[in-house]
Amino acid sequence: MHSRIWGLPQPAMSREKNLVLILLAVLVALVLWNAFWWLMRIAIFAVIVYIIYLILKHYA
Repeated sequence: MHSRIWGLPQPAMSREKNLVLILLAVLVALVLWNAFWWLMRIAIFAVIVYIIYLILKHYA
């Protein structure tokens, strides 16, 4: 079986590729972080409404 020796990537291209990947990771992290807190606010609101409903149902 013929083995091929792969060349190392060019340093400048590798640096640009890493920069793009880091920027994409930061962007995705920010989007997910904002979405997480938005969903948590909705979940907390739903839990509060449900607790109030249970309290009113118990005492009414």
